[in-house]
Amino acid sequence: MIQRLSSVTLTFYNLVALILLLGAGIFFSISHPDIFTRMNEVNIFDWLTMTWGTNPVPVVWFLLLCLCAGVLFVNALCCSLDRQLALAKKSGRIKNWLFFILHCLFILVLACHGLILVVGEKQSRVELFPGQAEAFGPYEVKVSDVVFSDDMNILKAPKKKQRGLMTRKNIDIHENYVVLTLLKDNRILASKKVRMLSPLKYKSVQITLIEFVINKADRLGVTLTFTQNFLSNFFFVVYGVMILALVGFTSITWKKTPLNKETSYDPS
Repeated sequence: MIQRLSSVTLTFYNLVALILLLGAGIFFSISHPDIFTRMNEVNIFDWLTMTWGTNPVPVVWFLLLCLCAGVLFVNALCCSLDRQLALAKKSGRIKNWLFFILHCLFILVLACHGLILVVGEKQSRVELFPGQAEAFGPYEVKVSDVVFSDDMNILKAPKKKQRGLMTRKNIDIHENYVVLTLLKDNRILASKKVRMLSPLKYKSVQITLIEFVINKADRLGVTLTFTQNFLSNFFFVVYGVMILALVGFTSITWKKTPLNKETSYDPS
């Protein structure tokens, strides 16, 4: 049974299925952008419940994707225990042990991907203005100031038009920011000028700036997403170690083609 689950044939067909499903995911993200945006904003179980009643097709796609990912996890686990470990013990060569370690790290990355979907907390698209605060579990997130140095008319434009205007030419991400403070029991844990692609991080908590907003009274605010997942830091460490191991394995197994000195050049 383990030999069947660790077979290369299963790996091949499963990867083909994953490629097809990911291709279908691109189609669904174009045809159902709101559904996929919502997937990133709420807990995955809440998304499954909400979406199944209105549009079950993306839910079936997601479950099939999870099934293929689960099969790949089992396949990689069985392959590591049945083949790669035995080969590494038998040969004792560094490259075989490194290849076995690569399999183990890949299994950890897959496991973290799956667990991150179902554990932790997320609070998405929280709209706050200067002086306002929002509770997030045992924490409190407070907005002290919001600075938007570019053309304010961009924020007043309709959403579809606004997306086209939010370019590097029109927006300087370094000059636009929100000052956030993370508190717990009225004690300041962290404070930072948060910019696009530069969130506030404290242990397993992350506060991300999604967009700037302006209300009817021309008051400037922000939309934020709060996340807390104790696996996030571990996942990135494992992912980084896997990349380093892959570089090490490539450097060890890289073979340069020797130059044949006996070969002569014949112009005829």
